[in-house]
Amino acid sequence: MKIKSFLCSALALAALVACQEKQTILTVSQVSLDPLIVKVSADGETKTAQVAANCEWELTGPSWATVVPASGNGDTSITIIVEANTGKERDGEVTVTAKDAKSTAKLLLYQAGKVDENPNPGPDPGPNPGTGTSIKTAEQLAAFLSEASTLAADEEWTIDADIDCGGAKISPVASFSASLDGKNHKIYNFIVESADSKAGVVITNTGTIKNIIFGSSDGTKYDGKSSIGFVEGKTGEYAGLIGENAGTLENVTNFATINYNATSEKPGDYIGAGGIAGLASGAANFVNCTNYASINASGAITQEVGIGGILGYTQSSDVKLTSCVNAANLTITMPVAKVIMIGGIAGRTNGKILFDKCENKGDIAYEQAEKPSTWMAIGGIGGVFYNGATLTGCKNSGSISSNLQQVTRAGGILGTLNRGGTIEKCENSGDVSIIQAEANANWQAAGGIVGSQEREDVAPAKVIGNTNTGKVTVDLAGNTTAHQNRIAAGGIFGLGTLVTEVSGNINKGAVSVDNKGTADSWAGGIVGAMVSTAADYPTALSNNVNQGAVSAKTADDAASIAGGVIGNNGYYPGKTDNTKITLTGDKNTGAVTCGNAGKVGSIAGYNLGTLTNCVAGGSVNGTALTEANFATMIQGSASSGKANGTTLAK
Repeated sequence: MKIKSFLCSALALAALVACQEKQTILTVSQVSLDPLIVKVSADGETKTAQVAANCEWELTGPSWATVVPASGNGDTSITIIVEANTGKERDGEVTVTAKDAKSTAKLLLYQAGKVDENPNPGPDPGPNPGTGTSIKTAEQLAAFLSEASTLAADEEWTIDADIDCGGAKISPVASFSASLDGKNHKIYNFIVESADSKAGVVITNTGTIKNIIFGSSDGTKYDGKSSIGFVEGKTGEYAGLIGENAGTLENVTNFATINYNATSEKPGDYIGAGGIAGLASGAANFVNCTNYASINASGAITQEVGIGGILGYTQSSDVKLTSCVNAANLTITMPVAKVIMIGGIAGRTNGKILFDKCENKGDIAYEQAEKPSTWMAIGGIGGVFYNGATLTGCKNSGSISSNLQQVTRAGGILGTLNRGGTIEKCENSGDVSIIQAEANANWQAAGGIVGSQEREDVAPAKVIGNTNTGKVTVDLAGNTTAHQNRIAAGGIFGLGTLVTEVSGNINKGAVSVDNKGTADSWAGGIVGAMVSTAADYPTALSNNVNQGAVSAKTADDAASIAGGVIGNNGYYPGKTDNTKITLTGDKNTGAVTCGNAGKVGSIAGYNLGTLTNCVAGGSVNGTALTEANFATMIQGSASSGKANGTTLAK
């Protein structure tokens, strides 16, 4: 069905709001109609509607429809009899008016036509002739939302004015498959409360929504009112501006606060919240979407949780996010009994997702004193990306931090890369920190680009041509972990257990690990530790450059390792050491400091692999490298690996 016109007086929203107000002294006449829009076929039909009233009232309708009864008193059902239409599509209004004329309500009556309105469009009728409906008022928006789930996929609607919703509560649209172009207008001053398991202005989008700003009257700041969440006492699986996106969101900006009250009813499932969408499915597409909204997450839960400035979670493999930006500071305090994954752009993905030129500008933090039973991951672009995600040209300038007394993986771009994937030509300038004020026995990993990479038995990964200028800091009150991953920090990579290629990366930020306990602690200008034991995927570093200061310290200095390029190359406590990890053409000019004199070096702190044609410079424990001494400072003296062809940095 194609809708050509929409009467600006589809309904009087102000009257509806007025009908809900209660007077303490006088009873005000109140009338309303439900539904707000009735559609009829060209052949004619009989429809019903409901009048709600506390007074006597009268009904009127268009000449081509009969409305009975014509008058009444109080609540009743009415019948609308529409005759056949042999001409063009038409619309009119059914109006109910209080006998004292102090309250009025309307519904839009639309009837399809038998006559083609544009039978001879000519050779070039222009884009989508004969389609489109203009929305300019809060009344028209309310009517549109009430019928949006019934619109056909080829219908095109436009918003042609900024719309102040007057603080009204809006029921979410269950599903939307048509097209809505906001023409860069603003919709603001609204509250969405969902009784569904998902919350959003639209629960499920399979259509196209574009060029709209939500929750701001001027497009630059939050209106202080607009919010999206669940009805009081209700919990849910997903929440966002759009609950679930399976279509296209383009140039959509959100300022409206997301109030995510997570369910605890489905242990083992995945749940999440996002500033633009809580969940993505199918071939969902996000293009030039921007989030300024706060995300308030609550609920003690047992599922894996994904929270992101743009997207909370996706299980699909065809999702694309292009040139999306999170500009909001996100501080998440939700206690969780399983895994929480937080990203400036996306919390968790589980497929071959593409992130192209996405950017996070907000500070991303997890603050939680309560110790959960498992782990968390946090990053400027993503928390955890599984099964082959690709990130190209992404940027982060916000700080990334966690104080969780549990396993934490933190990265300027990504907290954890799992089961393959590629991170290429990304930039981080935000500081990355894991700060723990209490002693514990949990392993930790932090990196300027990636915190950790894992699942050596599944697929390789690539980290190529990235740049970090932010500081990477791990400061622990007293860590005594015996887990083989231990504690690792790197300017590009914290900890890797299967990475086939780390090449062409540059680190300029300081990297430091200060563990006031006795657990092994590893720091590297490019990689904190590479500990792959997978024979099928020999790991290689090549042509990486570190210019930042690197330091590692523990309560017992014997547990610390630091290297200008890589801290720990191949030593994996409790597992077979790997001697296949190679470094070729890597360079360090930064200062390296470590209390363990046998495991500190300009290129590698503790090397069990092979260093070939590397360039060593900077200083080691305060001694500058020279032609006379650099050969003894390339790697720690406890190393058993080879160092061939290394030269002094000029």
